[in-house]
Amino acid sequence: SLGRHPLGRRAVGVRVRMNENTIESRSAMREPSKNATVLALYVALVAIAGAGLLIAGVTQATSQDAIVLGALVLACAGAELFAVKLFAESHVSVSGAAMMAAGAIFGLWGIVFTAPVITIAGQARDRYAISKSFFNFGSLTLAGAAYVAVFRQFEAGVGGSGFSDILLPAVVAGLANMAVNSTLVAGAISLDEGSSIIRVWRGNFLWLVPQYAVLGLVGIGLALALMSFGVWSLFLFALPLVSLSEALHTRAEAMRMR
Repeated sequence: SLGRHPLGRRAVGVRVRMNENTIESRSAMREPSKNATVLALYVALVAIAGAGLLIAGVTQATSQDAIVLGALVLACAGAELFAVKLFAESHVSVSGAAMMAAGAIFGLWGIVFTAPVITIAGQARDRYAISKSFFNFGSLTLAGAAYVAVFRQFEAGVGGSGFSDILLPAVVAGLANMAVNSTLVAGAISLDEGSSIIRVWRGNFLWLVPQYAVLGLVGIGLALALMSFGVWSLFLFALPLVSLSEALHTRAEAMRMR
């Protein structure tokens, strides 16, 4: 999943941790965000859109390959709990690969089953405001739905398809996922900080484009392996997922050093 920004740091209400290096004045903490009302409405609309997709996805629920879906849920939770910190209370994790795999195999049902798990794991890790959790769920679900829509636009599927046949759809769909999620988060940050959404996106998310292309490939590879060899193949993808996570961590550290 993409960055988790402290939405409405002044308006929504996130606890501020103070130490000898970072001390915020109480007056600054009480200062209302200029776009507080618009930001709150924006967060609510994203959450409502996610809830609508949740209802639509539940109507497609199936018990077929339930063990595979369960394995992907565990992978999502584990990856999100060890997400890489980007900037102030913002994280990125490789849980997106497992969610994409769920979307490729199960469609929208797979997305709405894994997105809440990622959201809950993120909440357990950082314990941020509930409003952020609702926003994160909405943005993850909308991004996942975009992945499914683009992937299926290519008439691609994991059943009987070789890796080369769905390589392009996987990359394009993965980038569509990243585009939707990052744009929604950038929109919230721009409203909170009163800055340009384009500037926010370029500054915080542009560097993630190649990583998400790779994540799309890992996700579809995981989906194919699960359907061909069963849940034990999940362990084969543990190494590339950990390697990708380490690469994100290294890049994030380099950006913070600038």
